[in-house]
Amino acid sequence: MKQGARTGGRIRRVRNDIRERLLDAALTEFAAKGFEGASTRAIARRIGAHQPQINYYFASKEALWTAAVDHLFAELVRTMDGIAVTTSNGGLRDASQIAEVFAEAIRRFVRFAARRPELNQIMVHEATADGDRLRWMTERHVKPLYDTVRSLWRRLRAADIAAPIDDRLLHYVLVGAASLVYVNAPEARLLTGIEPTSQGCVESHAEGLVAMLLPNAPWANRRRSAGRTRPRRRHASSSAGTARKRASKRRS
Repeated sequence: MKQGARTGGRIRRVRNDIRERLLDAALTEFAAKGFEGASTRAIARRIGAHQPQINYYFASKEALWTAAVDHLFAELVRTMDGIAVTTSNGGLRDASQIAEVFAEAIRRFVRFAARRPELNQIMVHEATADGDRLRWMTERHVKPLYDTVRSLWRRLRAADIAAPIDDRLLHYVLVGAASLVYVNAPEARLLTGIEPTSQGCVESHAEGLVAMLLPNAPWANRRRSAGRTRPRRRHASSSAGTARKRASKRRS
């Protein structure tokens, strides 16, 4: 391999790395301060870069915001890898299959929300007022997910598996319940004394949300049935005491 080819490949990797680091820094800044409050100078400073480097990669602050949001939703799509294909190809016909896929989607979304609270923070900044950025983000990223989830939810409601939540409002119930504790992590630490982003808390949160949204899922019914049929165990000492009392009555 020629030296120029090796050098060219290394330069491209370095450039891609800087660009991705700028996107991550932009997400943090836009999430914390909103589009208007964020500055490209502060974004560059977060990774020890200079503002002209942002100008090299992005034509404007708007272009940086757009690229950062695309970057964030691409990460969400990768997190949901396989689920979108499963739900879009018409392969799910059985309600129990839909429930299992939906439960896994909830778990993955909770994990993503814990890792990337910037998603909900940016949505809150943009969604409180109508504007070009909100319309672009909604049409490009949010609405396709909204439509998919809503369609599955209607089928789960029809099968009496899902909680009685209007399919038009499920998006807000799900996003809020999955994300708020991580967006408000400092408050959660003060109130609960736990670390909400710890793996144990995240997994417990995910399973609790699955149970809340899918109360009549097949696995939930199996657990309830097992609980009803499980024989009641009596403490050994209690059983022995009862036997002694019965023997004493027979002697008398």
